[in-house]
Amino acid sequence: MLRDIWTKTLWDQRRTLLGWAVGFALVSLVYGGFYPFASTPEYAELIESMPAGLADAFGWDEIASPHGYLGSTVYGILGPVLAIVMGIGLGSRAIAGSEEDGNLELLITHPVTRTGIVLQKVAALALTMLGAGIVVFLAIIAIRGPIDLELAMWNIAVASLNLALMGLFFASVAVLVGALTGRKGITVGTTAGLAVFAFLANGLAPQVDALAWLQKISPFFWANGTTALRDGFDPLMTLLLAGTSAVAIAAAAFTFDRRDVGV
Repeated sequence: MLRDIWTKTLWDQRRTLLGWAVGFALVSLVYGGFYPFASTPEYAELIESMPAGLADAFGWDEIASPHGYLGSTVYGILGPVLAIVMGIGLGSRAIAGSEEDGNLELLITHPVTRTGIVLQKVAALALTMLGAGIVVFLAIIAIRGPIDLELAMWNIAVASLNLALMGLFFASVAVLVGALTGRKGITVGTTAGLAVFAFLANGLAPQVDALAWLQKISPFFWANGTTALRDGFDPLMTLLLAGTSAVAIAAAAFTFDRRDVGV
């Protein structure tokens, strides 16, 4: 029997995590493999024929380049969607889901603090998201040579790390909401709403001068795959992703430690 909460969490979710790993790998390989088509003059003309605002909103303005294509597909929409859905699903299950299922009561009766429960649950989440980032990194590296992706391995690693950190951010928010409410439905709805707002803030807010500032507070902007693939590591953006997650985790531990869960 596994003694640590974080190892037991990973073991219990092993089949689910394997499915997610396959999903991340397929998205990276399939959509990454379409880059040669996106780099053709015909595709460039198609993008140029679109309204400028639409192309900018979805990050298609540099889609003919390797960093622009992967940054707007694997690291811009499809990868983040998978990371966010996985993060919200697992994060909402960490506290709120366990509380509704009755498993949390059993955990609390063991010789472990409530803060320890939160931190170990989050440790499992962090390892899961890091694993997802590694899968994406390895998949892109696997096709980099065959399809002539002129991207530095380091830049691919940075973009994959930022993708994992963005998933961890929403997972951490889900843990926080779950610690506050103890209700899985509320946790999923609240965190999903935040994800939609963050996406719109990053893509559409810059089209309105008065709302342009919203883009700077969006995790999608912090994890910008196109920028990471082109320019490499940006300490400020990575710090924002990791720092906000840490704040959410600390708030979750503080809240859960003081909330009456009826045990």
